[in-house]
Amino acid sequence: MAFLMFASPQETERFPVGTGRVLVWRTHSLSEGSHADVERAYIMIHGTNRNAEEYFRWALASTVAANQMARTAVVAPHFKARTRDGRGDEVEKGEWFWTNEAWKAGETALNGAVNSFDLMDRLFESFNDPMRFPNLKEVVLAGHSAGGQYVQRYAALNNAEPKMRVPVRYVVANPSSYVYLNDLRLRSGAVCSEKGGCTGPFVKYWDAPNCTAFNHYRYGLDNLTGYAASAQPTAIREQFPKRRVTYLVGELDVRPDDPSLDRSCPAVAQGPNRRERGVTFWNYMKLQFGATHEFAIAPGCGHAAVCVFAGPAGVKAVFGAPGN
Repeated sequence: MAFLMFASPQETERFPVGTGRVLVWRTHSLSEGSHADVERAYIMIHGTNRNAEEYFRWALASTVAANQMARTAVVAPHFKARTRDGRGDEVEKGEWFWTNEAWKAGETALNGAVNSFDLMDRLFESFNDPMRFPNLKEVVLAGHSAGGQYVQRYAALNNAEPKMRVPVRYVVANPSSYVYLNDLRLRSGAVCSEKGGCTGPFVKYWDAPNCTAFNHYRYGLDNLTGYAASAQPTAIREQFPKRRVTYLVGELDVRPDDPSLDRSCPAVAQGPNRRERGVTFWNYMKLQFGATHEFAIAPGCGHAAVCVFAGPAGVKAVFGAPGN
């Protein structure tokens, strides 16, 4: 298919962040030239396997499906991960790398003072340059699974969006967990509907004595670390409900025994599987904060990024109505 032509070594860039850099896949240079044809930036964040090239291909597939290749700059960063004893991704000199949990939450790189959300701030700055992208109309930041965690937390925390000259939208697909804005969770035994509404209220978490970290960051706003450490919870509660967010969950992403599902007690406090956690969090944001966030089910999809984003629900979430 035509979109595969972009997935070549010539379509990568070592993008500067602080004193180092991060590898990104992209259709347009982020540091050179002027791209008057670009009207939309589509930034896709990979999952825990950090397979950025595949996510780049899948984002291209959804762009082709929307008939938007001529007007869209597609970007897929690669957050490299290593252990402290040197096992993991191969890295070049000057490349930032994280643990495989730290990059999902805006934590500091193992080899320097940069955190993973600093990269997104820099990408936003690049697209905000009117000389490089003079006709840009919007930025869409999307992510699946661990990438969905990254996008939801960044959407809640960042202070880069108010500096943008164009609107920003966030598409959060199938994360294992969400950052809640207070210490309320859905009452035990209650369920929420994908059409809106729950059978019970959000209350002080009933099992908090046995799960003392249920509201710690990355699951809540206690004990903020990394990029989040400089944020004020009151400011987060003010800004996140107003941001343009779509939650996208796979119809079949319901396995409680999925080996990649976060089954820690703070995650289980949010629901038994990814689909229910997404439905519940969307209702929570509506009911507790009056958010106008959107929600969609990806029909026939389990925990598969290509199904979610190249299918009709994903194409609509990223590109809106046909012709937009």
